[in-house]
Amino acid sequence: MSAVEAALSKKRARRKDSESIPPYALPKFRPFQLCTLTDDIPVGADWLFEMKFDGYRAQAAISGSEVVVYTRNGHDWTRQFKVIVPPLRSLTKGSALIDGEIVAIDSQGRSNFSMLKTGIAAGMPLKFYAFDLLELNGDDLSNRPLLDRKERLEVLLGKREPGDSLQFSSHIADNGKKVFDTMCAGGHEGVIAKRADSRYVGDRAPTWLKIKCTRRQEFVVGGYRPSDTGRGMASLILGTYENGKLIYRGRVGTGFTQPMRKNILEQLEKRRLDKPAFASVPRDIARRARWVKPELVAEVAYSEVTP
Repeated sequence: MSAVEAALSKKRARRKDSESIPPYALPKFRPFQLCTLTDDIPVGADWLFEMKFDGYRAQAAISGSEVVVYTRNGHDWTRQFKVIVPPLRSLTKGSALIDGEIVAIDSQGRSNFSMLKTGIAAGMPLKFYAFDLLELNGDDLSNRPLLDRKERLEVLLGKREPGDSLQFSSHIADNGKKVFDTMCAGGHEGVIAKRADSRYVGDRAPTWLKIKCTRRQEFVVGGYRPSDTGRGMASLILGTYENGKLIYRGRVGTGFTQPMRKNILEQLEKRRLDKPAFASVPRDIARRARWVKPELVAEVAYSEVTP
């Protein structure tokens, strides 16, 4: 090999090496901006409304093909969320820090937290809905208005097909009540309301609000779970009748005053049973339960049913 060929070969090697090294360092984890819970839907064109997802909040730190997925507590869960990593790896040759939510979508198009927990272990398809951009190519965007950050994020993500695991979380300006009613009618979690000019402060702030959908339904009380002290009631064990059988639906343990708890416990103790009236109950629930005759009915306001 001649001296000229050797020099050209070294130059090509250096160029190849430099192209493989991302020009920007991997962004560091930042404390998440959190929402303030409220029942009041804000009004005005300076509010943006997004769908509230039922999933895991996550930050995706990207530097070229290097990707780290952080949980809300700053833990590296890239391995657990590996199914969403491929589209993030090919997103940019630069760097980015994206805030969003990892979800599992059910057959009705709704985010489902129970499916998500199962899906992580089973490697099922998951989606990452990106809704904020904190850094881009080394530039800190946290002090820019939210609307500007979202516009940059949408450009970065580009056009996405419905089946893609990486999605842009779109928003609607104003019309909060209409958006909320539509979400609730569709069985979704609720809405997130954000000031269009809000900065990303990495803490709970009144500029980001969450409004949850609530449902009201009557349930039969089939038992209760005593408090850890052994005195009093921690939660009611609820069910509904289906084809003549009492089916376990979940528990409710909030919304009671102390006088209410005392009064309810007195009513329950008059109806004690040795065995449950339910067709079946999860083992961990049955372990500490005290059973009662299914004669009392509770009207419950709730956002979701969980064990």
